[in-house]
Amino acid sequence: MDLTPDRAALAVERHDCPNCGVPAGSPCRTRGGKTAAKYHTPRFVLVPALREELEVLVPADRHPGRAWKQGPALAVVPAPRTERPVRIG
Repeated sequence: MDLTPDRAALAVERHDCPNCGVPAGSPCRTRGGKTAAKYHTPRFVLVPALREELEVLVPADRHPGRAWKQGPALAVVPAPRTERPVRIG
């Protein structure tokens, strides 16, 4: 991984999560609504620098395992992507 864990988390959080539906700017959630310990794979695959990673952990300051709370709004929201990510293997 070329990015530090905090930078990787910020890069992943620029995208909405296709799995849990969390909006850009917030960490992934479990089915119970708590902050997940790892980002969902389809979300971090959207970041070119992280496509080869097997998992990206949620930083401790996002409070994994606790009830999810909306994060601060992003200064710049990226345009929605039209293509879908593909992970083979």
